[in-house]
Formats: sequence, structure tokens, C-alpha cells
Amino acid sequence: MPRNRTTTAPEPTRILVVEDNLQLLALLREVLVQKGYVVQSARNGVEAMAALSAPNHECPDAVLLDVGLPLENGVSVLQFLRRVMRSRAPVVVLTGRDDPEDRETLMRLGVSAYLTKPTPTEELLRALSRALA
Repeated sequence: MPRNRTTTAPEPTRILVVEDNLQLLALLREVLVQKGYVVQSARNGVEAMAALSAPNHECPDAVLLDVGLPLENGVSVLQFLRRVMRSRAPVVVLTGRDDPEDRETLMRLGVSAYLTKPTPTEELLRALSRALA
């Protein structure tokens, strides 16, 4: 009698997009969903920290992070992710701030890429793909 094989499809990759510009957030969500990602969003640093402290099965696989956020900035969010949550989840920074001090701090905290706005969609997708590899 043949063995009944069951295969399970791989879980879709979850991306947390942290962006306070609602138009850009909607655009990023649309692009990422079209590429097959499951997208969760946060509009400020506090919402991002709440999403990052969710139970493991709900935690994002990667984070797309703005730096200039209300309530808690992107540096604080990344410090929370690395030091409090002890997560090594890949983080791609997408920011309008090209501040060398921020860049250095974020790179030290282990971001996978630091992109400045406006960034072409294909470049963003390549950076995200490399971060997840």
C-alpha cells in the first residue's frame, strides 16, 4: 500500500514595515504583498516594539525600519530588538535621514542594509532578499 505523503507549504515570510508616512507605508505594503510576503505594519516606534514582542509564532522574520519615527525612533527600536528581545532578525533601514552618526550606530547594531529615501523599489527588494538569505 503506498504511503500517504503530506507536504506542508513553507510558511510565508513575515515582514514588519515600520514607517510613519502613511502613503509610503501603503506603497511598501502593496509591493511586498505582491512579492508574496505577509506584511505587518507599525506607524511609530512604540507600535514596532509591541509587534516585536509578540509571541514567537507572530514575530516578523525581518524588519523594514524607518529611523525618524514618532514616540520612539528607529535607533531605539533596533536597540530594543537586539538588546531586549535578543533577536538577530534581519533589519533593512529605509530612511530619509542620511546621518553618518545614525548610520554608524545602526550598522553597529547589525542592520543588513541602510538605504536612503527615495530608493528604487528593485533596490529595496534586493536588499530585503539579501537580508533574508
